[in-house]
Amino acid sequence: MLSWWAKLVFLFCRANLWFWAKVLLRLRIEGARHIPRRGPVLIASNHVSHLDPPLVGVGVPRFVFHMAKKELFVLKPLMLFMTVIGTIMVDRGQGKQALISAVDYLNNGECIVIFPEGTRSRDGVLGRGRSGAVVIAIRSGCPIVPAAIVGSEKALTKGSKFIKLVPVTVKFGEAYTIDYRGDTENIPREVLRRETFRLMENIEALLPPEMQPKPEQKAKWYRDCVEQPGSG
Repeated sequence: MLSWWAKLVFLFCRANLWFWAKVLLRLRIEGARHIPRRGPVLIASNHVSHLDPPLVGVGVPRFVFHMAKKELFVLKPLMLFMTVIGTIMVDRGQGKQALISAVDYLNNGECIVIFPEGTRSRDGVLGRGRSGAVVIAIRSGCPIVPAAIVGSEKALTKGSKFIKLVPVTVKFGEAYTIDYRGDTENIPREVLRRETFRLMENIEALLPPEMQPKPEQKAKWYRDCVEQPGSG
């Protein structure tokens, strides 16, 4: 879906980002072999810093598209760049259109990065997952690759204007698909909750203990999906 010159812009920017990320952040990429080199795939990652989209993207060995909130498109230079590389704008008041666009991209065999939490974590701990990623995966029938970024929350803390030179690691887990054969336009809530919980569990497994949510918090978020603390 990218023009030849948009691909050149993408490759040039990614090469420069990779170089500086290696030099300044000692960026490590783990598990990139799990990402299919062709065909549709949805990469779902935790979100702890403004650095996450480019750093997760640089670890993907193929052209990749991001989903970004509408507010970022207000900045003219950033808007121009994101438009050129095919970024999907997410208007939180009209999220349905973003889902449709993402499914269209995937139906064309593209790779998309999404952050299921919907916003950055304030303390670095994995937050509650939203169902958008699951809806997109079910409607497109694409595999999901869980991902985790560790260290970017220290490299660029919330409110900071300067990047700290600390190590950052991006990990990719094994791809999996959701086995759902019902109406993709009316997915039952229990399916969305169950599969969202499964997705977030796969992301959590890639994170260090200090970035994992507490069992009681997960029990509150994903009712009937996780054993209640103290039960059994």
